[in-house]
Amino acid sequence: MRTVLSKVAKRSAGPLATLLAAPLLGPLAVRAEPALPGDVTAYVTRLQDCNHWGGEDATDAARGRAIAAAVKRLRCDDAEADERTLRRRYRGDPAVPKALDRARDADS
Repeated sequence: MRTVLSKVAKRSAGPLATLLAAPLLGPLAVRAEPALPGDVTAYVTRLQDCNHWGGEDATDAARGRAIAAAVKRLRCDDAEADERTLRRRYRGDPAVPKALDRARDADS
């Protein structure tokens, strides 16, 4: 769920507009998503990148090599095991499984 402030920033000139709009929104701007551990944030970004590269077409041999290199660099084949590790590590933090579920379902 996005805050009103993030919607304003998305439709406007960016960070400066966000800073200028915050005082006008009052309590609506205060609501924030809970901060996630760095390794969870990195994993979510990595999963998004894996999903991107997994959906690419190898239109020629060079493109196929570029896709394969990206998948290898991102360790996409290890993503499921890494997600299980994060779920175990942060089982007491309800924000983590929610973030992982959203990341997994984003490209479904």
